[in-house]
Amino acid sequence: MGGLSEQPKSLFNNLIDSMAELKLKVCGMKHPDNIRGLVDLKPDFIGFIFYAKSPRYVNTLDEQSIVGIPSDTSRVGVFVNESMENIVSLADQYKLDYIQLHGDEDLSFANALRERGLKIIKVFRVQDEIPAYARNYQGIADYLLFDTASVNYGGSGKHFDWEILSNYDMDIPFLLSGGIELEDVKAIRKMSIPQLAGIDVNSRFEIEPGLKDIEKVRILKQELCSME
Repeated sequence: MGGLSEQPKSLFNNLIDSMAELKLKVCGMKHPDNIRGLVDLKPDFIGFIFYAKSPRYVNTLDEQSIVGIPSDTSRVGVFVNESMENIVSLADQYKLDYIQLHGDEDLSFANALRERGLKIIKVFRVQDEIPAYARNYQGIADYLLFDTASVNYGGSGKHFDWEILSNYDMDIPFLLSGGIELEDVKAIRKMSIPQLAGIDVNSRFEIEPGLKDIEKVRILKQELCSME
């Protein structure tokens, strides 16, 4: 699985990156033909959910559908309170580039995965503020991901109050999630937050759970690239 990944980017590098287009992460993929269609759009990240209670669970997905994704698109495995042993095994089997921790995994668990050479995306479910302990993931998480708080694990398909992010002062890049639609791109661009690295989309770009509307995703990527 390779050596340790580089430390999360410095604030200076984030300022440089903020001048470029936002990264696109499309999560919840599970059908081989749909995956191939998405790969043609060259998103920055493709997410696969290894959580049995999710309707997007990849339990029957052919291994090659993930392993065969070109190296310029990162493969992300999404886990919810999974064992260390299973995460490491699946990361090796599917050649995952990132482990997204979407449950109640603590700092030591994330750090142990990082010490095994895995890159980390740590999810925080936001209600009315960013959890203070997110700051502790400096040097451990490559990205934080802020999603809307909900009763169940996984996305709610709804926005939280993005104004909360206006005072974000951590030196950790983050991805924004939570019911993002095409109409939200302009508002997201106007945030002008240096650490905002990209967006994570899922249910709002689906025909049904796990099946993405490729044309709609294509338009989204085009808007991300063309917005000033």
